[in-house]
Amino acid sequence: MRQLLSEMENASLPSTDWDNVTTASLEDDKPTLNLFYSGDLALKVIYSIIGSVGIVGNLFVILVFVFFIKKADKVL
Repeated sequence: MRQLLSEMENASLPSTDWDNVTTASLEDDKPTLNLFYSGDLALKVIYSIIGSVGIVGNLFVILVFVFFIKKADKVL
């Protein structure tokens, strides 16, 4: 019974929890080092390059088809 009472006394009240959420601690002021930032940035750059090369490649194929159609019309 005493253990139950001591557990109830140690239980935090909702207002105490809200105070913990709304107040900043000293740990919040420390800047955090994001180790994955450089990896994410590198992936974005690589994907952008691959996408750009893909678009330029597709435009080149379309130009080849257009020139082929023009040459084919001259032959007929």
